[in-house]
Amino acid sequence: MKPLSNFRITITFLLGLASSVILAWFFYTAESQAINTEFNSDVDAQLFSIEKEISLNFEALYAIKGLYDSSDNVTASEFNRFATEVLSRYPNIQALEWVPRVNKIERSKIELERQQQYPHFEITERDPQGKIIRAKQRNEYFPVYYIEPLTGNEPTFGFDLASNTERLKALTQSRETGSLTASSSITLVQDNITQQAFLAFLPIYHGMPTTAEKRYSQLAGFALGIFKIDDLINNSTLNTSIRGINLTLIDETSVPTKILHSRQVSNISNTNTSIHYMKQLNLIGGRQWTILATPSKGYIYERRSSTPLVIFLLGFIIVSYSVVNSLFIAHHAEVIQKAVEERTFELKKAQQELEKISMQDGLTGIANRRHFDIYLEQEWAHSIREQQPISLIMIDIDYFKQFNDTYGHLAGDHCLKDIAYQLHSTLRRTTDLATRYGGEEFAIILPNTSDAYILSELCRENIENLHIPHSTSKTANHVTISVGFGTIFPKKGASVRELIILADKALYKAKKAGRNTVCSL
Repeated sequence: MKPLSNFRITITFLLGLASSVILAWFFYTAESQAINTEFNSDVDAQLFSIEKEISLNFEALYAIKGLYDSSDNVTASEFNRFATEVLSRYPNIQALEWVPRVNKIERSKIELERQQQYPHFEITERDPQGKIIRAKQRNEYFPVYYIEPLTGNEPTFGFDLASNTERLKALTQSRETGSLTASSSITLVQDNITQQAFLAFLPIYHGMPTTAEKRYSQLAGFALGIFKIDDLINNSTLNTSIRGINLTLIDETSVPTKILHSRQVSNISNTNTSIHYMKQLNLIGGRQWTILATPSKGYIYERRSSTPLVIFLLGFIIVSYSVVNSLFIAHHAEVIQKAVEERTFELKKAQQELEKISMQDGLTGIANRRHFDIYLEQEWAHSIREQQPISLIMIDIDYFKQFNDTYGHLAGDHCLKDIAYQLHSTLRRTTDLATRYGGEEFAIILPNTSDAYILSELCRENIENLHIPHSTSKTANHVTISVGFGTIFPKKGASVRELIILADKALYKAKKAGRNTVCSL
């Protein structure tokens, strides 16, 4: 063979080999991008599911708050009965507790009251060696006074949460802000092994304080939930549907940062991959949690095809068909991309459905408190921009605690459903929103409305016309409601809480006027 022919053969071979390598690498890169996109979508879905699981479990604390808001004196039996029912709906909660504010003068009285049922009850703390001892003298205590279930949580009973620096920090923040606050990760008092958990505090006040000073002086105590982090993560909706993803949950609020949860799949981690994903969750009780995710080798291998190798071999053997192979690669890449887009669309649709569920009250089916807060802020801003009035109706079921005591909580749930449906049916405008504000309290947001009296009275009449029996009511022999409403022309810089406070005061006025009536300010 002539040297020129050898040269041409060599050049042709090298060009064919180079073309094969380039094409194979191009497809490998495109496939890697598709895998990375799918991986990010999978992690986003898991993150949303975790947020939803935590949000749903926090509703239990608002239920406890509703119990104390509706009663001046909650007994131990009432708390245990109510908390047991709540825990049956939220099995991932370790325990629910009532933590009253106790000053040093009240300490002996508080201990004696509980010792009537539990002779060994006293306010306790841990010494430097971790042993539970009687709490030292302080100006103020926050002991665990009621706890459900007690079994398995006995060491916590009577424990002064203010005796621990981290828990005191969360208590103080919750009291000052008036909002639900989570503690940093802790080891549970009742656990003999290391168990990552956190406490969530929801303050309960005498009345409705509007400033930090009033919140300090009017604090009654805290509704407290104990949450095991592993339980929340492992029971999130999509936990079992996503395989081969290593997840690490980090608390960035802690200094230094703490690892709250780590889930490593059984197969070897794909340490050589450049694919990783870090994203912050929405604030969890005022704390910033972040998820760091990496795929395992199995996750990559399941989605990695042999197409790049096949392309290289075909290009190496049949150089003359390189153009055909290129077209095949482009077509195949398009199919892969389309499949990824379809999967992404399905995940987004599922995420939208989960978002919709998270905005609904699980019992009544109408908008929940979270939906109320978001929509009211949105319409408040719209009213400021358009210089339009906005009205808010606050509704409370008269003597609902007595209704539950007489007919049972199952009948109470049916009553709440009927009232929620009737209130929602009373509205005629699509912009009006009926919500379950909490416990037996409902709220209706009325954008661009200057007078809510007619609708308020119609709501009251429609509920009364349901004729739901209520033999222990002091207003009628059937269920009635008290209604308060307020209207504001908001100005720039005004707070939406002004409208909430106005409507709430009107509701208080209606209750004071004898209930089953409509009042405004």
